[in-house]
Amino acid sequence: MIKQEKPLKNTLPDWQRAVIKVGSALVAPGGKGCSTKFLLSLADFIHDSLHQGKEVILVSSGSVAAGAGLTDFDLTQSLSIPEKQALAAIGQSHVMQHWQKLFDEPCAQILLTRSDLDSEKRCLNAKNTINQLTAMGAIPIINENDSVAVDELVVGDNDNLAASVAVTCEADLLIICSDVDGLYDKNPNLHTDAQLISLIKVINQQILSYAGTTHNPIATGGMHTKLQAAQVATRIGINTLIVNGRKSTTFQQLKNAQLAGSLFLAKC
Repeated sequence: MIKQEKPLKNTLPDWQRAVIKVGSALVAPGGKGCSTKFLLSLADFIHDSLHQGKEVILVSSGSVAAGAGLTDFDLTQSLSIPEKQALAAIGQSHVMQHWQKLFDEPCAQILLTRSDLDSEKRCLNAKNTINQLTAMGAIPIINENDSVAVDELVVGDNDNLAASVAVTCEADLLIICSDVDGLYDKNPNLHTDAQLISLIKVINQQILSYAGTTHNPIATGGMHTKLQAAQVATRIGINTLIVNGRKSTTFQQLKNAQLAGSLFLAKC
């Protein structure tokens, strides 16, 4: 992990290894199968970063939504855990095929459960595998093992999974892609005077109070889990960004080392 320095105004802090979390609403918008609609600019950013000698690890949701697009299931309706697990089993291979189409580099699938990261031995094995994959020039693509894990399907915890992966892999940047520009002081969908908070030095109770709930039936997390992830990552020295993954300008800014979204500063 590189030594973190105070970033210049509107400048992305230097980084060498990033974990990027991409949600279902970006991978399979509307629950109608995988789409490149919101992923092309992200893929271009990753491609450019890899060619600069940087390392990128993806944490990708989307298996349930992809599975729904291949079946007659409607994700806006209440589904049982076995139905969601079955959809995940159907959709996961399509999510991987989808990512592979976007890159020249080989994409490697890693499915984890929370217990994998809670086990010292299995966590070390996962870290060693990821390190070897990046050394080989591959892009590790991680998802919760939804076909056997229940918790993530209930609370939408891939945000926290991404933070745990960032900690395990000793990343120096965590990027969480959302469908909003970042953290606002109030819900921008309800308040026209909502202000984007572009720099957060400390995640305190006031910051946590700004988190609302997701209004997207495909997404299962919301800002609350993103702030939880930012707390985990910044606590051990990982700068964290929450950005709007639906905007191509987001990744053009990051490509030019400019800040986008909300930056949560690492505790050095």
